[in-house]
Amino acid sequence: MKKRISLVLLFAILCGVMTLSAQKPFAGRIQFVTSVEGTDDPNVQASMAGISTEKIVMGNCMKEVVNQNGVGAISISNGDYNVVYEILDISAYNMGKYYRETKGEDLQKQLASHKYDYEYTQETKTIAGYNCTKVIATITDMESDEESTVVYWVTNDLNVGANINFSDAPGLKGFPLATEQQIEGEGMSFTLIMTASEVKADKKIKAAEFYRPSDAISFDEMSPETKAQLGIPD
Repeated sequence: MKKRISLVLLFAILCGVMTLSAQKPFAGRIQFVTSVEGTDDPNVQASMAGISTEKIVMGNCMKEVVNQNGVGAISISNGDYNVVYEILDISAYNMGKYYRETKGEDLQKQLASHKYDYEYTQETKTIAGYNCTKVIATITDMESDEESTVVYWVTNDLNVGANINFSDAPGLKGFPLATEQQIEGEGMSFTLIMTASEVKADKKIKAAEFYRPSDAISFDEMSPETKAQLGIPD
């Protein structure tokens, strides 16, 4: 009888361990490729050349790093603390690294400026080995009432946090492995597409990955000379 009880307890413990393991949040790196459709404009095609995009994900946190010709545009969103960092890294040109922090009332005001409505379709496809569902987002500017549309291909097979999309796509369920967005302006019209090419788990990712870089200074402290070089109004 004792042996039977021991086996039952062992089975229960093993089940518990397996459950905890299955629920552990995904931590990893996702590589994306950028492409355009609907235009043969050489200027648009050239602007896409040399772009590399990586998203580092852990639970409710995401760090998107876009590099082109030595310039880094980094966005860090921390869904645990509801804070967003936007970072411009031009240290490759000895011009420094700058950040803007948005949180609290400022973040709530920014998020409230647009309304997001999602249509979850039955259309599916496989991206980087993951089953994805097409979601059509209608985004309404609450001030002008202008609407725009973004197509997300989301997967529910990555165990990410429920609040990971809080800053880019509030309320969106699942993790986007591809986006399709119509770009209009200056006599041009084309679709900008970002698609995941590789999803790789990385247990070495730590919470510090989603902190503000210690070597970055505030945009407000950018020198007039640097602003002039970047074409930023003083």
